Amino acid sequence: MTERRDVVRNRAKIVAAAEVEFRAAGAGVPLDRVAQRAGVGRGTLYRHFPDRTALITAVYTARVDALEAHVATLPPAHLLEHLVAEISAQQVDAPGLFAAVHATHGSEPALADVEARAAALLTTALDEARDRGRVRPGVTDDDVRLLFAMVEGVLAAHPDAVARPVGAAGTTPEPPTGSPQAVATAARRALALALHGILVDAPDTLPDATLPLPGTA
Repeated sequence: MTERRDVVRNRAKIVAAAEVEFRAAGAGVPLDRVAQRAGVGRGTLYRHFPDRTALITAVYTARVDALEAHVATLPPAHLLEHLVAEISAQQVDAPGLFAAVHATHGSEPALADVEARAAALLTTALDEARDRGRVRPGVTDDDVRLLFAMVEGVLAAHPDAVARPVGAAGTTPEPPTGSPQAVATAARRALALALHGILVDAPDTLPDATLPLPGTA
């Protein structure tokens, strides 16, 4: 029983460490840094997560789990723009995570399943908006997904701001070379503009995200 608790605890520590490192330096961070921050050896990390895709799947799954639970708190009449705000905040928080998910989900069934759950949330929100007469003619699910591709473009255009150096475990992170807040503001502005092409009554300002980011609650 003690051994089982240790296994569960170590897995949770590794996922939490990955969240910190992904936030600090992107999803491409060396996995040795994740192990160091978690306080486990490389062997322990690879026993739980044999490759980067497995770790990305765990981190992404936790975020989608939280998002699914949070959707019930969002206003139904304006669900789509609130969901866009929540998902984009997650993108900006963990640079490269969503791009890695999209690049690998076809070869990882578990990741594809989680990706399908996230897509279903967007489909439901778009259908809800369409039923209320808010959606412009011809808008599809793919059009909504393009919003998040646009956010990835904003992140790619500001690599110095999203690659936030982090110190060794237990130390204070060094200041970023750019401004993550500026990137978040640019992404929100771009989304607000793009939503006018999807919704007839799109807000001029994207709603604030209210789902606490991992490790910040």
